[in-house]
Order: sequence, then structure tokens, then C-alpha cells
Amino acid sequence: MSIPIRCVCGRHLLARDDFAGARAECPTCGRTLQIPADPSARRPTAAPATPPPAAPPAAASAAPDIEALEITEFLDPPNEPSGAAAAAGGAGAPPKSTKSAAARMFEALLDPRSIQWMLMIGGGLCVLGFIVWLVSLGVFKDPHVLAVVLGVGTLAILGAGWFVALRTRFKVAGQALTFLGCVVAPLNLWFYHAQGLLTVDGHLWVGGVVCCLLYAATVYVLRDPLFMYAVEVGVTLTTLLLLADMGKITDAPMLAMFLMALGLISIHSERAFSPAGDAQFLRRRFGLPLFWSGHVQIGTSLLILLASQLLSWLLTPAKDLFDIEWTGNLLTTNHLLAGGLWLAAVYAYLYSDLIVRKIGLYLWLAGFSLVMAELTLLVGFNVPMEWILAVMSATALAVNFGWSRFATDDLKLARIVPPVGMALSLLPVAAGLILHIRATSGAFNAMDWGYNTGFAFVVAMLIAAVCNRISAALYRRSDARTSQLYFFLSAACVLVAAAGQLRDRGLTDWSDQAPWLMLIPLAYLLGARLWRGHSAERPLYYVAQAATGIILAAGFIATIKDPTAFRPLLGERTSLLYGLVFTEAAIFYLLAGFFKRRSWNTYLAAAAACGAIWQFMGYYGIDASYYTMLYAGLGLACLVGARSLGLQPVTVYRERYRSATVLRGRGLALLQCGHGILTVAALAALMQGLAGLAARDAQVIDIVSIFVTALAAGAASFVAPPSPWRRLYATAAVALAAVGFLRLNILINLNGWQKFEIFAVVAGAIMLAASHWALFRDTDTQHDDSVSIGLTLGSLLVAGTLLVAVLYNRWAGDGPSLYDELALLTFTIIMAVTGVSWQIRATTLFGGGALAIYLVVLVTTLAYRPQVAVGVYLAVGGGLVFATGIALSVYREKLLRLPERISNREGIFKILNWR
Repeated sequence: MSIPIRCVCGRHLLARDDFAGARAECPTCGRTLQIPADPSARRPTAAPATPPPAAPPAAASAAPDIEALEITEFLDPPNEPSGAAAAAGGAGAPPKSTKSAAARMFEALLDPRSIQWMLMIGGGLCVLGFIVWLVSLGVFKDPHVLAVVLGVGTLAILGAGWFVALRTRFKVAGQALTFLGCVVAPLNLWFYHAQGLLTVDGHLWVGGVVCCLLYAATVYVLRDPLFMYAVEVGVTLTTLLLLADMGKITDAPMLAMFLMALGLISIHSERAFSPAGDAQFLRRRFGLPLFWSGHVQIGTSLLILLASQLLSWLLTPAKDLFDIEWTGNLLTTNHLLAGGLWLAAVYAYLYSDLIVRKIGLYLWLAGFSLVMAELTLLVGFNVPMEWILAVMSATALAVNFGWSRFATDDLKLARIVPPVGMALSLLPVAAGLILHIRATSGAFNAMDWGYNTGFAFVVAMLIAAVCNRISAALYRRSDARTSQLYFFLSAACVLVAAAGQLRDRGLTDWSDQAPWLMLIPLAYLLGARLWRGHSAERPLYYVAQAATGIILAAGFIATIKDPTAFRPLLGERTSLLYGLVFTEAAIFYLLAGFFKRRSWNTYLAAAAACGAIWQFMGYYGIDASYYTMLYAGLGLACLVGARSLGLQPVTVYRERYRSATVLRGRGLALLQCGHGILTVAALAALMQGLAGLAARDAQVIDIVSIFVTALAAGAASFVAPPSPWRRLYATAAVALAAVGFLRLNILINLNGWQKFEIFAVVAGAIMLAASHWALFRDTDTQHDDSVSIGLTLGSLLVAGTLLVAVLYNRWAGDGPSLYDELALLTFTIIMAVTGVSWQIRATTLFGGGALAIYLVVLVTTLAYRPQVAVGVYLAVGGGLVFATGIALSVYREKLLRLPERISNREGIFKILNWR
């Protein structure tokens, strides 16, 4: 239960019972509210000296469209029960860990999942390195001997994995060895085909059957459901090889039908296992892998079908695009077959949700498949696309209206009908967006892929907008989230219809359309204000935000072909239009910030105002280097003014018995403006500096602008109140200073790239080491944001710099640089292994991504550029990682006791107590 309150601004609020008698702040206007001391009275109260409320939100039954907003921040602590203070220190806040950082890192590394990741990565790298080494040496000259050796080796690895998993206590190591054998098994088939021993069109599918039998035997012997996926992969591979043997591997209809049949068989095979009891092969462990694999096969079949249909619907431009003569296939000429596949997918998804999983997700997919079946039949009868969109929108509205009028308590119907209506509503919106892109893209027009939208298109999109808006009204009381989705769809249709109408009137460029389109989100924002307190307020507000973001993003996307299109030019009309768009955006975010206090809108308003100033100053011919200095000065002045107006930390209570410190005061809005303007200044200076580095341009005014902005960021790190912004400004100051010094190196004719590479790798490595140490020094209740920044920036500096250097040397330099490639392998392998072991996102993504890109480049260029040294290094490195994982899995128990023995000076560590 909650305590209802009504603020003077008209907002209906709800406060939790444990904050009865406390003070709170209205999240809309910022006024202080007094919560009634007697929660049982359930009477709305407001701040002192305010008139009594006209209509309490407790009367929600009389006016169900009134929406109450739950308060999340309170100025006074909750009413704690006896002993709550002790509970707050005990249950609410976990005890601090007394272990050292080294001990925490050691335990995380010895986690079984970390060891399993290490074994998988090491084994895969070892096999890949071994193959690279053999290919580089040219040892594939005696295929018969090598085929026997490879087959015996595969069986030996599988047998060793079975033995270790079943006969020893090192089960993780045995699973890793078996997994390695399953990975190596398909390589035998590739080797047979590559050497001409057993080709694809020469019954190579028999080898796939052998692989399937090996995988099935592995499942039976180890009783491990993980290898059920290997069985599914083997069956799919065998099917593809069989199709290749029949000469049908490139036949899309045959491939789609086979995959659909495999998927249906797989999802029904889940029922072959025992549902419960003491059976060794339980359905939830061994059946679900088949079920999920079947859905992957069905999804692949539907992707082939969808691609064929899209290619058929866009047949004429596709011929010009791909320079082929394609007359279609059975999926495009036989609409009954294509519709049958979509209906089979409908059955599969309905079966999956109603019989197996019952989670609702598959019903959405069933609705989408049903829509595609209907669309296939409509297109088959040559109905114009605009009227197809209108029919889909009307059908969706009919479904939603019928459900709202005749809804029952049947949960199954409740899980089927709304998703179908949503799918029917999504299709016309998506199709309208595609037609809009085809009508506005110059590249599509050049390829004869354009589309002429006329009055019918505008009417169809307006019909879709009206239908979605009515659907939002139908769901506003029963399902608020679905209602919000329909609001978004309606807004998207309005934007597309408005763009189509402007295009019909000759306004085709983004600079001509955007000033008019920006009026739409402003209207939505004012509508949200008018509907304040009702269920439509928040959807309209978020729709306005999304529409503004889409309009601005469309402008940046339109400049991809010509990145200098946004650059303001002296006396150009487009600069004035861009400035007008940014001015409207600044007004929008300023109003949004006024309507919704203490939000990110103030930052965005400041950034948009900077963009408007940039365009207007460019129109009058002011040099671009002065922009960043002006922004930096304005941002720093805003921060100083905010501190002068007054900022004080306030303790607010957001969760039960937990508090947080936030900034309040008259200078808060000015502080947010300063943050926004100074962020724009730092980004602009950084972009200008990097552009100058790329062009090897070293004008004095540019370097002065970079250093001035760096000084402003450094000063802001001291002027800004204690917050993560301080660390952000300090990081920006260091980055700008580094870019400025690199520009200075160009000015004095030094080779800046090599110095930058060394500097970036060393600095990134130092950041990673320090951030890892600080990460494991953090307690469970205190986390430093600078650790995340250090991990991300350090990973980007190390992996990104080395990857760029390697790719540059391979394609634009004098050839592969062995030192750069070995350094890249060393750092990225360490980053990937430690990232997955310690569950760190930055090092896993950047290190693993850079390693994957390099391995793809290495394998694709191996045929004409052998890399013996890299292959040996990769094989040895992968082997070392794999051996380390094996050793850690074997001696894990002893290693876990090692920190305790060191701290207690036991065994050989008694020597640490000696004099």
C-alpha cells in the first residue's frame, strides 16, 4: 500500500508507508512535500501553505485515466523498526571483504567457469595455431597419411576427454578435452574435401554421419547435455552435405524446406525425454538443447524465405544492384508454398509457447509469421503496397478493438491476441519506413531502387497513425506498456507522413524538412504537458524525445556520404537552416527540462545551443578554432556561476534503509548547462585535434585551441562539485593534452605515429594494471567510476592501437610487422583470458574483438602470405593457456588454500617470519 499525495503543480504522487511523516520532493516541480504522518488515513497532503487538493488520486476508480507517479527520493529517513539500524548495517549492507586484492584476483581466476573459459580459448587457439603452422610449412603434401593421423588424433582426444571426465576427479578438464575433440572432428571433413580424398559431391555426407554418431556416443557416455548441441550441429552439417551431394545446396527452396523440417523434428524430439523422476536423460536437461537448436534451424529457414521474398519484391533494382539475371525461385513463384512455410512457422511457435515453454516470446514470433503469411498472399494478388499497409493497420485495429470488447480471463488467449495485433501494427510502420528510405536515399535512386511516394502513401501512413493511436487508447487501462508502444508507432507514422507530404511539396533535403518536422515533437511535448497526471503524459513525453532524437540522427546519417555537409559555410542558406534546427532542439530540451526537473534535458539543451551557435558563427565566417575556446569559456563560466549561486549536497533516501547524496540548489540548472557546454567543447577539440593528426596539419591557432580547452577541462575538474564529472574532466584534460602534444610533434616535423603507438600501448597497459588492481580492492558497497573508465580507455588504447598498426602494415605499409603482430597476440590473448575469467566487459570486448579480427585477417591472407613464426607463436601461446587451465583445474583446491597459508605462515612460508 502507498500514501497518496497531490502536489500544487497538479501531479498525483504515491509514497511508501515507511516514509509516513517524512518530507519528499516532487519529481516534476521540485517542491517540498509533507507526507501524512498517519498512513492509514490515506489522505492526500501537500506542502505547507498550499491549498487543499481538489481531487485525490485515491479516487482512481472514478477516474482510471489519472496516473500517479511513485516517489523515489525522500529527504527524511524511513520509519525504521526496532533494530533496523543493526539490520541496515547487517542485511542491508554486505560486510566488507577483508581479503587482499591479490587473493580476490586469485580466487576469481580459480573459479571453475574461468578455468573452463581458459581451456576453451587455449584449446581453440592451439588448434588454430597448429593449422597455421602446418599450412605455412606446406606439410599437406601427403594427404593419406595426414588424414589417418588427423582421424586418429581426433579419436584420441575424444577418448582422453572421456577417460579424464569419467575416471578422474578433474571433470572440467575432461569436458574441455572432449569439447576440443568435437571441434577438431569437422576439420577432418574439411581436410578430406581440400585434399580431394572425399569431396562434397562424392558422398562426404557419410563423414557427417560418423561425426553425428561420435557426438551421440559422447552424450551417452558423459551424460552431459552440453554435447547435445554438438549432435544438432552434426545433424545440420550432414543435411547440408547431403544437399550438396544432390546438387541442391544453392537451391533456396530446398534448403528452406529441409531446415524447416529439421527444426520441426528437433522441437518435437524434446518430448522424447523423460519429464521428471530419476531418469538419466531428463527432458529439461537433454530435451531443451534440441528444442533451442530446432528454433535456430527454423529461424534460418525463415531468413532464407524472407530474403527470397524481399529480393522478389524488389526484383528490378536487385538486378541492377547485383548485375544478375534472376527470374525467381519456387519460394517467390509459388505463393502457396511460401505461405505454407510461414504457417508451419506459426504452428511451431504456437506449439513452443503453449506446450513447451509458455513464456509468451514465441507468440510474438507466431504473430509475425502470421503477418508474413497474410502479406505473401496479398502481394501474390498484386495489391498496391500503400493499400497493403492500410489493410494491415485496419486489421490490427480490428484485432485490438475486438480484444478490448470481448476480452476473457483465458490466459492463453491473452498471450496470443495482443501479440498478433502488435505484429500487425508493426508491419505497416516498418514497411513505411523502408519506402521512405527508398524515396529519400540518393544511393538507392542511383541504383534505380528509388520509390515515388505520393498522396496515397501519405494517406496510408496517416491511417496507420490513427489506428495505432486508437490502439494506444484501448490499452491505456489494461496494459500501460503496450499502450506506450502504440504511442511510439503512431508518432513514427506521423513523422513519415509529414516527411512524405513535405517531399511532395518539393522539400527533399534534410535541411529543408527538419525545421518543419521539429514542430511535431514540440507539439507532442506540449501535449504531454496538457495531459499532465494522466496515463498519456509519459508516453507523449517519451515519444517527443524519441522523435527529436530521430530527426537529429537523420541529419547526421544524411551526411555520411559527405561528412562536411554539416560544416557551416560563409553565407550559405543551409547553415541558417541547420542553426534553426538546433535552435528548435534547444527550445525543445529547455521546455522538457522545465517540465521535468533534474533530468538530462538541460545538458542536451546546452549541447543543442552550442550547435546553433556553431552554425550561425560559421554563416558569418568565424574560424572554427574559436568555437571550442568559446564553448570552453562559457562552460567554465557556467560552472563558476553555479558554484556562486549555491550548490549543496542533500541526502535522499531511495530504497529502504539506504541513502544517497545528490546536489541541490539554485545553481543546479546552470551546473547542468555548464557540463553540457564543456562536454561539447572537449569533444569538438578532440575531433579537431584528431582530424589535424590525420591530415598532418599543425596550425598554431588549432594547437592553441586544443590546449585552451584542455586547461578549461583541467580547471573544471577542480571547480565542479565532487562527482564523476571531476574524473571525466580530468580524463578529457589528459587526452586533449596528449593530442595537443602530438600536434606539436607534427609542427616540429617529428614522426608522431610511432611515438603515439608506443605512448598509447604503454599508457593503456598502465591503466589496465592500475584499474584491475583498483577493481579488486573495491568493496561490495563502494565502487569507483574511474575504474570503469580506466578499464575501457586502457583496453581501447592497447587493443585498438596495435590492431590499427597491424592492419596498416599489412595493407598500406611495407608488409606485416612481426613485432606488432606478436605484441597484438600477447596483449589481446591476456586481455581476453583475464576478461572472461574475471568477468570484465571492457577487456573481453576490446581484447577478444581485436584478437578475432586479427585471426580472421590472418586466416584469409594465409594462402598468399605464410606466417610460420606467427603460427608457432599462436600454437605455443594457445597451448600454454590450455596447459595453464588444465593445471589450475587439477590443483585448484590446493591453490585456493595458498593465500591462507601465506597469511598464516604455514609450511614453507614460515621462512617469511625469519629474521
